[in-house]
Parts: sequence; structure tokens; C-alpha cells
Amino acid sequence: MRLAITRSGFFTADHYCADARSAKKILRENKVSLVAIDYQLVGETNGCEVLAWAAQHALLPNYVVVIESNRVRRTQLAIQLQKVGYRSGDQTTFIRC
Repeated sequence: MRLAITRSGFFTADHYCADARSAKKILRENKVSLVAIDYQLVGETNGCEVLAWAAQHALLPNYVVVIESNRVRRTQLAIQLQKVGYRSGDQTTFIRC
């Protein structure tokens, strides 16, 4: 299953979550093969915090796509993914090493 954690529908996915609470529920209850993530979500929690939580609970899939358009926020998401063992050649699609 592909999960998009975003306020917009720009990425094709099986499930869309605009806030951290619903994203965490989907990650806990389903086998997710790919996460597409934005930085800015509905509510106080941002995409970096969702990534950190999912990594801490071993719920991140092997593939994560950063779909944030703001360059600074994209970099923050990329750094968070690199901290937990992901690598990317294009700073958009990240693969767990």
C-alpha cells in the first residue's frame, strides 16, 4: 500500500492522511510499501516528526518520497531520513540502506 502524508493530493497513493494522527494509525495497522510525505501537515505535528516517530517504531517502509516543494523544508525532511539510514541520488526518492 502507498501512503501519502500530505495536505494535497499531488501524489498517487492508496491512502491519504493530512495529519499525523491518521498517518500513525495507518502505519501501525497496515503494511505500507511506500510513503510520500510533505513537511506541513494539518495540526501541530510536521512531516519530520512523523518520520522520526515511524523510524523509532520501525514502521517506515523501504521507500520514502519527499513531495514538499519548499526547498528548506525538503532539506529538513531529507536530513531526517538520512539520520535513520535512508539514501537518495536525487533528494526526492529515498531508499533504506
